[in-house]
Order: sequence, then C-alpha cells, then structure tokens
Amino acid sequence: MTPEKPAEQIENRESASYRNRFSLLSHDLRSALSDILGGLRLIDVDHLDPETRGHFDRIGAAGETLARLLDKTLMDEPNNGLHTITQAANLNLADFLNDIGRRWCDAASEKGIEFRIDKTTSLPAVVTLDRVSLERVIANLVGNAIKFTDAGKVILTVRCDSQRALRFKVEDDGPGFSGEALQRLFQYQGRPVSAGKPGSGLGLFIAKELSELMGAELSAGNLSNGGAKVELCLPHSSWFDRSLRREGKPQSDAGNGKAKADLSGLRILLAEDNKTNQLVATQMLGALGAEYVVASDGLEALEILEREDFDLALLDIEMPRMSGLELIKAMRAKPAPLSELPLVALTAYVMREHRERIYGAGADGIIAKPLMSIEELGQAIRDYYDGSRHRAANDGETPESAPIDANTVVDRVVFDNLVEAIGADSTAELLAKLQADTDTVAEGLVRGQKSLDLAEIRSQTHILISVAGAIGAVQLQHLAQRLNAAANRPQTDGIETMCEACLAGLAQLQGFILVEQAKADPQSRS
Repeated sequence: MTPEKPAEQIENRESASYRNRFSLLSHDLRSALSDILGGLRLIDVDHLDPETRGHFDRIGAAGETLARLLDKTLMDEPNNGLHTITQAANLNLADFLNDIGRRWCDAASEKGIEFRIDKTTSLPAVVTLDRVSLERVIANLVGNAIKFTDAGKVILTVRCDSQRALRFKVEDDGPGFSGEALQRLFQYQGRPVSAGKPGSGLGLFIAKELSELMGAELSAGNLSNGGAKVELCLPHSSWFDRSLRREGKPQSDAGNGKAKADLSGLRILLAEDNKTNQLVATQMLGALGAEYVVASDGLEALEILEREDFDLALLDIEMPRMSGLELIKAMRAKPAPLSELPLVALTAYVMREHRERIYGAGADGIIAKPLMSIEELGQAIRDYYDGSRHRAANDGETPESAPIDANTVVDRVVFDNLVEAIGADSTAELLAKLQADTDTVAEGLVRGQKSLDLAEIRSQTHILISVAGAIGAVQLQHLAQRLNAAANRPQTDGIETMCEACLAGLAQLQGFILVEQAKADPQSRS
C-alpha cells in the first residue's frame, strides 16, 4: 500500500474533522427542532380563537416542513452534492394538500387575499415520490404567487389528466410575468431588476431543478385575462410505484382523516432523558392506546426491563450513565426472552454511519426525531412489533421444515389485481422490472451469504420484502422478513440457512415470472 503523503494526511484529517463537526451539529439541530415542535404540540389549540389558530397552523406546518428539509439534508452524506433526493415513499395526497393549506392560507389572509386548493374527485389516494422535493416545488410556486398578488386570489388546482399524469397548477390575480421575466424564467437569479418585489430570484430556478429530478415538467406563462400560471406535471410513471404500496386499508382517524395505528394492549418502555421529548412521546403513546413506562437514562431502563415485561422498547441513543447503543448490546446479550424484545432507536442521530452502528448493535429499527406525527409513530411501532411477533411464531421452524409451496408461490388474486390496476400495456414492463429486481437481490444475497456481510443481507432483504409483498409472494416475503430481522442482530447463527431458503424462494418466483412473460408475449415461447 502506498503511504499517504503529508498533504493527503492533512486533507483526510480535515475531512474527518468536518464529518465529526457535521455529525454533532446535525444532532443538536434536530434536538432543538424536536423541542420546538414538541412544545407546539403541547398547546391546546381547541381553545384558541380562529385567527390565532390560523397562525398556529401556519407555524406548525412550516416547522414540519423545516424538519423534513433538515432530515433530508442530514440523512445524505455532506459531500454527496446538492442534487441528491430522498428515496421515493408513499404519500397520502389528501394529507399533503391539507398541510399545504395549513401553511399558506394564513399567509394569504395576512395580505387580504384568498388562497384555496381545488381538487378533482379522480385524484389518487396515495402517490409514491419524494415528499421533500414536491413540497419545495409547491412552496416556491405558491409563495411566489402570494407575493406578487396584492388583491384577489391564488388558486392551486390539482387533477389527474386522461394519461393519469398528476398536475399541480397555480394561478393568481397578480400582474403576471413581464416579457423580460418570461425570457429569463427558470434561470439562476433570473428575476428582472424591474420586478418590483423583494427576493433573490431563486424560487423558480429551484422548482425547475427539483422538478427535473422527480421526472416532472414545469411550465409557466400568463393567463388570457391577466395573472400568472405555473404548472407542475408529474407523469404517471413518476408517481406510481406498486412495489412500495402497503397491503390493506388502514382505518382513518375521524379527527384528521389520517391513518392511525391502534397500539391498545401493548406495553412500551420509553427510555428518554429529555423532559419535553418524554412528554410529547408519552402523550402520543397514550393517544394510540399503549401502556407505557418512562426511564430517564439507559441504566434505569435496563433495570426496569430486567424486572418488568414489555412488548417493545423505544430507546434514545444519547443518554447519561448508559447510552442507547450500550443498552441495546446489553439486551441482546441477555438470555431469551429479554434478548428477543423489539428494540427501536428513537434518535436524532440518523446519518448513514449512525444507522449502521445502531443496526449493528442489534436494533430492530429507527424512528427519527423530531416525531413528525402521531400517525407515523404509531404505524412504525406497529410494524416493528408485528415483525417481531411473526419471528417469535416461527422460532421453532427451520426454513427447510416450511418450504414455499410451489403451487402458491404468488397469491393469484393479489397478482391479478395488480395487473388490472396498472393495465395490460404495462404488464410486460412490470415483469421485466420484477426479473431485474429479483436478479439483483439474488446476486446480493449470494455475496452476503459467502462473506456473512450483514449489511448486504439487510439491504437485499429490504428490497425483497417490498417486491414480494407487492405481487403477493407472501411466503417469500415472510422468509425475507425473518432473514432481515436476523441480519439486524450481531449473532450470525442460522443466517446461511435462511439465505438458502430465500434463494430457493427467489428461484421459484423467477420461474413464475418467466411463465407470466410467456403469457404476456406468446411469441417469446421457445
């Protein structure tokens, strides 16, 4: 190995120092924001007058947006560049539009103008995309429209066109774009000197950049009767991803229309030293129906866990006397059933290096601070608990004793419903993507099995869980969940055997895919 030169040594030390400072700063920023949002949630809004409640909604919505922006920024490595975007995830469109209204209705009202959202009845309930990027685009479009409109209204229209493209159109009663502005639209600092309103001229530039990253198109112009219009068009392929859709229809909370998990009957330990975070988390847990016990540091949490029974533990990572990582390692070293208790990190440490350390210690999952909503907290806890219960039910089985039934590799009803939903024209593309995904997962599992690379196994089983669940390969999905859970623990007993079971299941699934490809294209049969 060639020894490092002095200049390289200095550069590496400076880079490491920067990463350390960035890591510490990220934790403190998230903790401070967690306190702000936590304090807002403790205010009884039901007793506020309508005007004050409007201000409160605006502050809360803007704070949640800031939390998502901060989370996106800090989850990426600091040297990855400015154009990375978070992984696409499911987003309840009605909830998203409600949050847009919370943030901007009050801002418009302050200017004496109206802001409203018009939406058609044909909108999808769930879209699969990067919320942070979409939120930034809409915020720039709506914010600009409100800024330049001194009287009248600003309308955000949301609809799906005949090609199932999702369209967000912002129209306003302002002066519209000048000829000079139209020539410089979407340019960096493209605002004309004569714009007449303060600003940096970056809003439309940012919106255009993010739109392209999402695979969307952004256009702008003037209305025939005055005013400006800007439209974001997201093609169907950019917002629909069946592989990330959850099965089942969660019940809705009548209070706000969002899905809320039921944690009734669960007994949960919360290990958290911050008093504000304790109060916010316990109020949420109580509202979700859970019974809870609070520990103020890691050592107290360990003592409580050793003497009382719990269904799951939520653990802060940075705690006095014993850190969350030390507590997780101590619990995994205990005899069963203590060693099998679902342990979930509740932490502001969410950068990649932190996640690897947390999972490496044996955590079942991570919930990032600040807590964005009671619905997200409840669903995450329910998912981690249900996954643990499934593992416990299969503890006595080996993969060989419960092989995948060749006749039920894929639930035919689930798969046929999927094909019907995407349309016959997209079936061939779906099967090709399934083939590519399963090839990639199989190759990764083989690599992980040979070297006992738990990170590789976790990564590939995460993909397999989603893909198998989406098409109805339920037995393979369960095998992948068991393997993923095992790879989240430091012990490697049984990993190779479970990898073999998953690979066998993948082979059967790929056989199913080949048969369906032949059905979709009879000419491909040999």
